Amino acid sequence: MEQHKGKIVEEAIKKSGFRMKALAKKLGIARNTLYTRLKEADIKDAFIIEIGKVIHYDFSNDFPGIYGENGREEDTESRRYASKEDTCQYIDETSARDPYFVQLQLLNKKYLKLMEDYNKLLKMLIVLANDNELMGIKQEIMAFIKNEEQGA
Repeated sequence: MEQHKGKIVEEAIKKSGFRMKALAKKLGIARNTLYTRLKEADIKDAFIIEIGKVIHYDFSNDFPGIYGENGREEDTESRRYASKEDTCQYIDETSARDPYFVQLQLLNKKYLKLMEDYNKLLKMLIVLANDNELMGIKQEIMAFIKNEEQGA
């Protein structure tokens, strides 16, 4: 079965926490163009590699052979960037290898996963409250969500 490359790449972008607007700007394309390309089932390997460089993601597990016969291509002139709101900030190679930076990236991934699970749990609680006609619980959950959104 053929892989839908666009969906796989889009999922990697979401997991990285990189904003689509910042990614499109770094790639030199419009945000709408980026979304259009991600809808395609067969994205060119060169485009996937460019996205991987920007979001610091190795697509070789998702697409074996994407980097050629020599394994992952190392671009000596490529720079690493970190997303900070809508801007990208240059990170030199030494900070990218810094164990604290690596640990921060791992914690960030864990935090994003935790927040995704948290949102899924809230949605499941609302569905359960709806199915069981537990209006009191539903109102408490909705009030909690509203307070969370106002506090964020």
